[in-house]
Amino acid sequence: MDSILNTLIGMISLIAPCIVFGTCCYFLSKKKAVEAVLMTIGAGVGLLTHLLYFLVPLLAGSNNLAYTEISKYYTIIGFIGTVASLCFAVGLLLLIHNTVKKNNVFHDQFPTSND
Repeated sequence: MDSILNTLIGMISLIAPCIVFGTCCYFLSKKKAVEAVLMTIGAGVGLLTHLLYFLVPLLAGSNNLAYTEISKYYTIIGFIGTVASLCFAVGLLLLIHNTVKKNNVFHDQFPTSND
């Protein structure tokens, strides 16, 4: 019973990546753009790597894996997570750049006063 409770408490950390991935999927469904695709891919792969970080200790304990094997898995998962984070960051940067660019065009439409 205690291990089930610890597992459920450990899964609480999956809430934020799930919310980010869901938000990115919603954004992608509303706007088919490069930034939406990059953010969705980054968030999805990030969610998978977060899940793998959670599952590797469980698999290692049940299979009696050596530390060197576990270290290899964590290195691979870390590299994939880094690429996913970069993908998400580039998509977010593109979204911010395009939003700021649109806002500058909006502000230039109004005449300035000559007081």
